[in-house]
Amino acid sequence: MGYGDISLESIYSGGGSSFDPDYGNFTGYRMKTAAQMGFPGGPQTANQLGETINAMKQGVKAFEVTMLSPETAETIPKQHFEEMRALMKLSGVKPSVHGPLIDAAGFGEKGTWEGESTRINNERRMFEALEKAQTVGPEGNIPVVFHVSNGVPGEEWKPGDEKIGEDRFVLNKGAMVNRETGEVSLTSRDYKFRPGRPDLLDKGEVQGGPKGILFSAEESIDSANSTNWDKTLLGVAEMTKHTDDILGTAPSILDKYGNAIVDPESKAFIVPTEDGKSMKIPLEDGSMERQAYDKIQKADMFLHNAQLSFGSAFHQAWEYGTPQQRDKLRELSENYSKEIAGTGGRLSAPIIKKQVIDNAIQELKEITSNPELGGAPQVYQNVADFAIEKAATTFGNLASKSYDELKQDKCPMIAIEPVLFGQYGLSKPDQLIKVVEGARGNFVEHLVNEKGMSEKDAKNLAAEKIGVTWDVGHINIMKKYGFGDKDIIEATKQVAPMVKHIHLTDNFGHADTHLAPGMGNAPIKEVLEELEKNGQYGQMRKIIESGAFVQHFKKSPFPLSLAAFGSPIYGMKGGMGWNQAMDIQGSYFGGYGTTNPQIHHQYFGAGFTTMPAELGGQMAGGSSRFGGVPMA
Repeated sequence: MGYGDISLESIYSGGGSSFDPDYGNFTGYRMKTAAQMGFPGGPQTANQLGETINAMKQGVKAFEVTMLSPETAETIPKQHFEEMRALMKLSGVKPSVHGPLIDAAGFGEKGTWEGESTRINNERRMFEALEKAQTVGPEGNIPVVFHVSNGVPGEEWKPGDEKIGEDRFVLNKGAMVNRETGEVSLTSRDYKFRPGRPDLLDKGEVQGGPKGILFSAEESIDSANSTNWDKTLLGVAEMTKHTDDILGTAPSILDKYGNAIVDPESKAFIVPTEDGKSMKIPLEDGSMERQAYDKIQKADMFLHNAQLSFGSAFHQAWEYGTPQQRDKLRELSENYSKEIAGTGGRLSAPIIKKQVIDNAIQELKEITSNPELGGAPQVYQNVADFAIEKAATTFGNLASKSYDELKQDKCPMIAIEPVLFGQYGLSKPDQLIKVVEGARGNFVEHLVNEKGMSEKDAKNLAAEKIGVTWDVGHINIMKKYGFGDKDIIEATKQVAPMVKHIHLTDNFGHADTHLAPGMGNAPIKEVLEELEKNGQYGQMRKIIESGAFVQHFKKSPFPLSLAAFGSPIYGMKGGMGWNQAMDIQGSYFGGYGTTNPQIHHQYFGAGFTTMPAELGGQMAGGSSRFGGVPMA
């Protein structure tokens, strides 16, 4: 409706009806029972026993003991774990445990790999969490949540452009790790101009794409390995070149003495004669022969350094090379060791030794420059690939030790949780899958080789004991990088067969705000429908992680979560859902809600709002609203 330059419109859509099955804070997904819906304990406190009691008062049937901070976790007395076990068993609450935020691959807070010793120490601390979980849930298979990473540098992914043939996920920014030092360097996807491609100075490789040559983040790792290897070989070659400079004309001067042996005391040459005997030729100070001999001795010291440099290069080639390269390197090693051993004691030994080293360097260069054999040694590796291998080792070892020491088939179940997409390493769904597959493979190997279990039974047990905690809020952060609900659902579909445990939380795709379900834009309905297809959904605990909501609004998210999933109030079919009763029990906006507003109690009758505080009401003082006489 309008009048002149003024227009009026209603800003209210009108009230809904609690008779509508979809009324209230409803996500569209109806959880048939709240029996497996639960809360985590507050991550800031070691008083998880108190958190357990508080959750039980609200009627939850699942509770996650939370030990996010390793230091806080150490503060929880062992008696508290035993008490939590007793309380939850008496009340029928199903337990789970969130383990400490420790990086399974051995990365530190600054994003560098701190070495195998750190990984082993982290593994030890994570196992202690499994032991504590076993105390809480000794009946077996209690889910223990560990983040897939907690220090691995993050990667920035973006949706690929299918029009120019890109994959669905394109690595925009990543990282590589020097496997020798643990140092991490950033990599990026970029377009560059090169003098050898004048045709791309004004256009791009792909029609409609940016100008210049595309260098992917992965290609920068290949470049780093090639550059690093060239420097290594150059360093070895420079050592032998110094030897040439020092020798000068010495080899030609001493050539007439052939295979003479040097007497270490007198520095005289012992030269073999034709009759099978030998003659001793003393070296006079200042003579041309003595000067030549001194040069050879000095050159031999440089050759020792050259041997050390060559040995270091050989180590790199063997340690970070391919299996095909190792076959060739083994042959090189056998020949090299024989030829070096045959040079000892003779006057010409340094000269022969230099030739042996030169030949070995050339052969090493040929082996590592052949693309069919693998190219330069992969000292630098994509940080995700490196971390996947290390994390899989840790989780596999944890499952093996847990099986050995914690009641075998009744040991805890490891539920690996994806981290915030793009902000932490290993957050991409296929990377999480590789960690789980690698961990299961390591566990299977232990069961078969050490426990004599059949491969089939070992694989079944590994699939039962190592799985995934699917965090709806974490995967929703994909939206920050341009992905949508379709991509989130597809990621869920990929991981669904491995999912054993669920974290339910909501956000708007940019930060892990831990809102109650239905308060953000995460596609919770579609995600849970996808998880239903794996056949184990009914046994999974659904933990509502809404700590931020509690912190800011001082309100329990449990009734709101019941409303969000339309859980039935009564057991009979067709009964009213908690979403329909949401405003009756009071909304988080204040008062008694729109269905039963506070003003009704002020206008009509003597309700609790007009009773004095002494009798449980809200009015100050002790007089009746009607007669003004004292009430107490």
